[in-house]
Formats: sequence, C-alpha cells, structure tokens
Amino acid sequence: MDNNLYLIHKDDYLNHIDNQIHFYVMVKQLAINIKRLAPNRGSKKLDKMAETFNVIAESIFKNLGIPKSYILFGDEDSLTELMENELIAPEDAGYYPCDDECECFPCTCGGCCEAEDEYNEEDEDEYIAEMMVELSDFIHSIFGDSVSVHIVVE
Repeated sequence: MDNNLYLIHKDDYLNHIDNQIHFYVMVKQLAINIKRLAPNRGSKKLDKMAETFNVIAESIFKNLGIPKSYILFGDEDSLTELMENELIAPEDAGYYPCDDECECFPCTCGGCCEAEDEYNEEDEDEYIAEMMVELSDFIHSIFGDSVSVHIVVE
C-alpha cells in the first residue's frame, strides 16, 4: 500500500474496535464451553484446540492494545493512547484547513503563506467543476445511477 494515508470516521474506528472485542469474547467463550464438555473419546482433541484458540485469542488481544477498561466500562477516553498510536490527524498528514486569508487555490500551504502566483479565476472555476464531477460520481457510486444530483452554488 506504499504507506498511503486514509481518513476514517471516529464512529467507524470505534465500531472496528468493538468488533475486535466481540470476536475476542466469542473465541474465549467458545474455548471455555469446550473445556466444560464432559470427557469422551473425541474431547481430548477438542480440549487441545480450545486451549490453543484461547492462547491465540489472548495473544492477538494483547497485541491490539485495547485497554481492558474500555471493555469493562466502555469509556472512549481510555482509547486515547491507542488512537494516538494508530491514527493520524489530517494536519499531521499535510492537510490543512484553508481560511479566507489564504490566497493560493487549491490551498497547498496550510493557510499560512502569501500566494506566489496571481489569483486566476479560471483555474478556480476548473477546479470546482472537477470537484463537482467527482462528488457527483461518488454520490452515484453510493446511491446508484438513478439518483439525480443537483448542486446549488450561491
């Protein structure tokens, strides 16, 4: 993937964490229930498998870095360190919010420089037109071609 950067919504990230926890809990419960089975001729292999799954689940969960306090209390603040290690702020990746003071278009300076080139309205119009086409294509990819996209610019 060549270390490409992607943005993820916080709710999607938390959902991903919750799904990992659910899988961990399911494997642990399965291993516990297998261990509780009455011994018979085939249970020795099942016991060994359950023990192996239990060890693997513990190892994977430990490597995920999800604090147990999040599992017990659901406190999102306990995920702060994990999120700092796994996620990157758009600003840290080179994306900056552009305010009205920035004169370059599209903004590449982080909103802190003076434009080196003169402002060219044709470039801006072309850029906006390209962005509208991309936005329209994106909306159609989600909702299908039968959706009509109307963009009003005031």
